[in-house]
Amino acid sequence: MGRKRGFLFGNRRRKSLFVFILFVVAIAYFLRREEVHFQRPEESDKCSGTAGCFTGIVNRVIDGDTLEVNSFRIRLVLVDASEWNAAGGTAATSYLRQLCPVGSQALVDQDDRQHTDNYGRLLAVVWCGGKRVNEEILREGHARIYRRFCSQSEFGDQPWAVGMGCP
Repeated sequence: MGRKRGFLFGNRRRKSLFVFILFVVAIAYFLRREEVHFQRPEESDKCSGTAGCFTGIVNRVIDGDTLEVNSFRIRLVLVDASEWNAAGGTAATSYLRQLCPVGSQALVDQDDRQHTDNYGRLLAVVWCGGKRVNEEILREGHARIYRRFCSQSEFGDQPWAVGMGCP
């Protein structure tokens, strides 16, 4: 009586097809991750450049420099806040929750020159309640300007970023 072989231990053609499909899915994922296109909102006068710009509902505040809008994870560009479990992190997270409460509307302006970070989060300036959240959290001392990325960001030479310490 012969042994039954599983899917991956069967013939070579099936294995090749499986590997090819995995490869195509992986490539599609990485290409999709880099380019996210959105329809321009009515408030687009607050948006600059040509990258994504959209309005949505705040689903969650993750920490002092990361939130979720319309299920997209957004990292506040040029903002470096302490992690929620580090010194100052709880205050930064609370302040971001105050600026952008869950259920409130937010305008997200994606950075033209660096669309996402290494974790797949959109890098953006976020507006909540008519305030530029990136600037507000820096001005109130709940975060530091992320100088390392000033020259890489579309927003690095804007007056609010220069005023906060971008060269």
